[in-house]
Amino acid sequence: MFAAVFGDDTGFLVGLTVVAVVVGVIAWDVARRRRVAHAFWWLPLAFCLTGVLGVTLGLRGGESGRAECVINHELTEPLYTTQGQWNLAMFVPLGLFGVLALRRPLPVLAGVLALPCLIELGQALAPFVSGICDSADVEMNAAGGVLGVAGGLALVRGRVAWGAWARSTLIVAGVFAVAGAVVVRTSVTLDHMDGSTVRDAHGDEREAAERAVRQAFGDRYHVGAVRMSPGVDGYNGWMSVQMAGGYPADLMWPGGRQLHVDFEDSARPTRASFPVPGAARPDDAQDAYRIARAYMRAHYPWAEAASWHETRPAGDKGALGWRTSWRFKERGVVLPRSLDVRINRAGRVSQLLVDFGPERVRLPAELISAERAEELVRKRQGEIGADLDALRIRADVLKADRAKGWRGPWRVVWSVNVYDTHCKPDESGGGCDPWQTLVDAGTGEVYAD
Repeated sequence: MFAAVFGDDTGFLVGLTVVAVVVGVIAWDVARRRRVAHAFWWLPLAFCLTGVLGVTLGLRGGESGRAECVINHELTEPLYTTQGQWNLAMFVPLGLFGVLALRRPLPVLAGVLALPCLIELGQALAPFVSGICDSADVEMNAAGGVLGVAGGLALVRGRVAWGAWARSTLIVAGVFAVAGAVVVRTSVTLDHMDGSTVRDAHGDEREAAERAVRQAFGDRYHVGAVRMSPGVDGYNGWMSVQMAGGYPADLMWPGGRQLHVDFEDSARPTRASFPVPGAARPDDAQDAYRIARAYMRAHYPWAEAASWHETRPAGDKGALGWRTSWRFKERGVVLPRSLDVRINRAGRVSQLLVDFGPERVRLPAELISAERAEELVRKRQGEIGADLDALRIRADVLKADRAKGWRGPWRVVWSVNVYDTHCKPDESGGGCDPWQTLVDAGTGEVYAD
C-alpha cells in the first residue's frame, strides 16, 4: 500500500518525518511547561497532524491551482482502492490522539470533519499545492477521523468533557461551513464523475457484458476480466471486456448502447477474427457484403430494415478488407442506430461496431442547410479572431446526437469540419488535422470549437 501511494517520494517522506518529530516534541514541551493535563498525547497528535498536512499539501499529485474538484458519485468505490484505504488510515490517529490530548470530543470531531474539506480546497485553489481535489478523499479522511474519535472515547471510557467548547465549536464550524460553501460556489469547478478509478464490473454490469458478447459471437468467446471506466454525470462510461485469447471489446455503460470489438488491425488476417459459417475468401466488395449480410442476419437482424447500406474498402487500397455499414436515416438525418462490420481478406469478421440507439428521434420542424451551418461556423471563428482566409469549412454529416452522452436529449446537429490551410505539420508530419464543430440544425447554435 505504501509504495503504491507514495511511489518514489521516499526522500520527501524522510524529511517530513524529521520535521514532524521536531514539531511533536515542541508541542509536548509547550504542553508540559503549561502544565496541560495529558500533555504527552500532544506529541503524537502534533506529529500526525504535521504528517497529514505535509503529505496532502506537499506531495506531487496533479496540476497546481486548477480550481477543479471531482465529485465522486460512487460512494463505496474508495473503500476498495489503495488510495482510499490510505486516506482512511491516516486520519484515524488524528481523531484518536485528538481525544486523548484534549478530552473534548466535540472540537476534535469538528476538526476531523473540517480538515479534509480545507485540504481539498487547498489542493484545488492554492498555487503552491499540486494535489488532486476529490470528494472521495474527503469521504475517507472524515470516516477515518470519526473512527479515531470513537477509538479515543473507548480508550478513555467516556471520561471526557462533552460540553466544553461546544458553543465556540459550533460557531466556528458554522462560519467555516458558510465560507467554504461560498468559495466552492464561486471559485471551484465541480466535475461530477461516476467513480474516479477503474474498477471490476460485478452483478448486472458483468451480465450485460456477457450478454453483449454472446449476441455478437454466440458462445465462441468466453468473457474474462471486465473493468469499468467511469463516465461523467452518469454517462459516457465504458466497460473494457477481455474475451478468451486476449481479444478486447468496449461496451458503453451505463445502458450498453454501443459495442466495439477489434480483433485485428493488420493486413495479414489471423484466426483471432470471427468466422462466419459458410463464408469463403472474398474476391471483391460484393463478396464481402454477402458475408457481412450473413453475419448481420444471424446476429443483428434489425439492420435489414436500415435506410441504406454501403461496402467500402478498409485500409490502404483495401488491405484490411471491406467495411459494410448499415444506417437509418430520416429527412437526411443519420439516426443513432447503426451497424458496421469489417470483413478481412480471409472472409472473417475482424472488427465490429454496433449502436443500439433508436431508429427514430423527434426532428425539428425546420432544419438549417449545410451552407447555413458553414456560415455560422465561419462567423464564430471570426468572433474568436481566427484567420478566415486560412480556413476551409465544410459541413460533413447531419446526424442525431445527444447533448450528454447516452442520457441527454436528442438533438440534430451538423458535424462541421474546419481545416487550417496555412498549418505547417510538425516534424512527425502531424498537427494539422481538422477539428470538428457541432451546429444545432434546429436552432443554429454552435456547440464546440
